[in-house]
Amino acid sequence: MVVTTLLDPSSRSLVFAVFSVFVVICLLLCIVTGADEDDRALVRSENRRLHSWQQGIAMGGDTTTVATVTVLVGMVATSGFDGLGVMLGSLIGVMLLLVLIIEPLRRHASLTAADMLDARGSGGPAVRVSWGAVTLLVCFPLLVVQLVVVGNVAAALIGHPGTRAGCIVIIGCVMTALAVSGGIRGTGVVMIAKSAIALPVLVVAAVLVLDRFGGDPGRLLDAAAHGSRMGEAYLRPGGYTGDGWVGAVNRIGQTLGMSMATLAMPAVLMRAISTKSPRGARTVGRWMLTELTLLYGALTVVGVGAAALVGEALRQAGPSAQVFTPLILGRALDGGGLLVAALACVLFLTALAAVVDVTLAAGIALGRDVLGAYGKTAGSRPADKADGTASRWSAALTGTVAALVAVVVADWNLVVVSTLWLAVCGAALAPVLLYALYWPGFTARGALWCLWGATVLSIAALGLSPYTSGTPASIFPDQDFRIWDVTIPGLVTVPAGFLLGWLGSVTDRRRAAGEVRGAEHVVWSTS
Repeated sequence: MVVTTLLDPSSRSLVFAVFSVFVVICLLLCIVTGADEDDRALVRSENRRLHSWQQGIAMGGDTTTVATVTVLVGMVATSGFDGLGVMLGSLIGVMLLLVLIIEPLRRHASLTAADMLDARGSGGPAVRVSWGAVTLLVCFPLLVVQLVVVGNVAAALIGHPGTRAGCIVIIGCVMTALAVSGGIRGTGVVMIAKSAIALPVLVVAAVLVLDRFGGDPGRLLDAAAHGSRMGEAYLRPGGYTGDGWVGAVNRIGQTLGMSMATLAMPAVLMRAISTKSPRGARTVGRWMLTELTLLYGALTVVGVGAAALVGEALRQAGPSAQVFTPLILGRALDGGGLLVAALACVLFLTALAAVVDVTLAAGIALGRDVLGAYGKTAGSRPADKADGTASRWSAALTGTVAALVAVVVADWNLVVVSTLWLAVCGAALAPVLLYALYWPGFTARGALWCLWGATVLSIAALGLSPYTSGTPASIFPDQDFRIWDVTIPGLVTVPAGFLLGWLGSVTDRRRAAGEVRGAEHVVWSTS
């Protein structure tokens, strides 16, 4: 494996030293700033003491998974324009989140987004359970992707690929412990620490790339087109999504699906709800947008620089080495290995921080919405204390199971797993959020049709695509049961989600009889 030669022994020691120090510091911070003896602090928003600017940085970190830093950089390096389209879709989603979602969501939701559905008249126990279950379907593949990537990087840095399974399990357990011990505040500290390290390193890498080409973006793009061996096609759509009508459907679906998925990412919604006030949510949004603009700008330059400087090495390494694109570029920019070590730390910390926050979001969804929908209290315990206890145990269970599943699917095509969570999030969760906030006629039936119908459709669309069968890169390469060549179904699944939500609502007999509350506000009490 080419990546085993990227770091010399001293650089590997540096990476693991930084990683170990980060984990120890974060664990201590989680214990200090996380929920105390009272489990209520895990879920109660009034106890979350992060300032608005800190919450904004943490939300920006939530949006930046390891797929952003590795897969997208690799896509820009090998496919050019199509990789930039993914980043553009993510930024559009962030803008929609800030303009349409974050402030009204904080006003109507006290603990989870399902509270907002109740408050707006389109909720109920069945909707709460469904929202929680679909949230788990989104979080689980995302968790698996992070763990597989960090396991691959750890095994490569150790120099023994056979240790990958052990790395995945150990790292998964450590990160689950951080999520369980830290709660909202503690995991927010982890996100802030990650951003404080990752953003400067990526900006420095981008500056070094530009410096290599005399600060001239035109020279950089020309070199990237030549290094990728795509020529002018590097600067045009189609390098990843394909040509013809299939390519057009993939490209539109890519931007639309990525925008909607970013809008409704469970970990981001968790932090949006935990802001101190609707007014504070606007400050959160400004910090989040600033961080992501800098980050995506740096990642774009890094990806284009990789095509220009190490395009040949990437082709020789093959698609499986795409995750190591930043490290291969770092070796070309700095033969001494310091930059490679810093970029390896960025990959580690990005994956680990994402695991921590997504595990917590999944735990809260399982403990609060799924298990707690039909009676949250046990004996005389307050409801929020029961929610906190259930969410802790749920986070521990989710993280442990995700680590075991990651070991089993470690050799799968990770793009398939990433596309699954993006498709379900964009087609099922986002339409329900937007309808509940802005359509008074949206009902519980519409929410159920949208959540489950769009989820089933998204899974079917990917299951019958080349991602699953019919090609060497498929999950089942020796079988062929695909019925279409579209690999990014957002153009179909997202409108279908909105259509199902509308159809379920307008055909609701309770709505026709005037029994549906519509936009009537219900005051939730957590005391």
